[in-house]
Amino acid sequence: MPRLPALALLGPLWFLVLERTLSADDPPAKRAPLRASELNERPVIGELGIPLGTCADIQAKVIAGRDLRLKQYDGAYLLSVTHVGNKRLATPVNLRFVIAPGESVKLASDGFELHELKTGKKTGTLTDSKIRELEEGYVGKTMKLTVYEAGGFSGIPRKMPEGRIWWADTGFHFSTSLVVISEQK
Repeated sequence: MPRLPALALLGPLWFLVLERTLSADDPPAKRAPLRASELNERPVIGELGIPLGTCADIQAKVIAGRDLRLKQYDGAYLLSVTHVGNKRLATPVNLRFVIAPGESVKLASDGFELHELKTGKKTGTLTDSKIRELEEGYVGKTMKLTVYEAGGFSGIPRKMPEGRIWWADTGFHFSTSLVVISEQK
């Protein structure tokens, strides 16, 4: 008698396992496209782990983009964010940045801005050795900043019309960058 109730339970359990196995092999359903208007209605979480457009205090190190060995960052300086608020990130997040209009934070996003920051003068040309010289004391510097993360789409569309001239760029994608509001002393 004890075998009969056990067998009665195994039948439905077997069909449940079989159904799950078969449905796991089905291709994943395509997600509905996101409308641009929804970006204003729903929070978009950025690389820092907080919604885009949210001010936050961070700790970051200035890095030379060339060290990432990605062509898109050659000639640029980025912020390698290690802390958001008082929370240490599991992995640093490397982001481009701009200074908010009207702010005077001592950061440069490329060699020409760095030259102007350090000398007070603009220049039209820079040699690699001059850039390396200017970077001393700048690249590797750790700073505490107040920022917000912004995002947008850029790049070349996936299906360009035939006969169009291509230019050097990345594929069409969404990326974020930091807007630096202030430096904390």
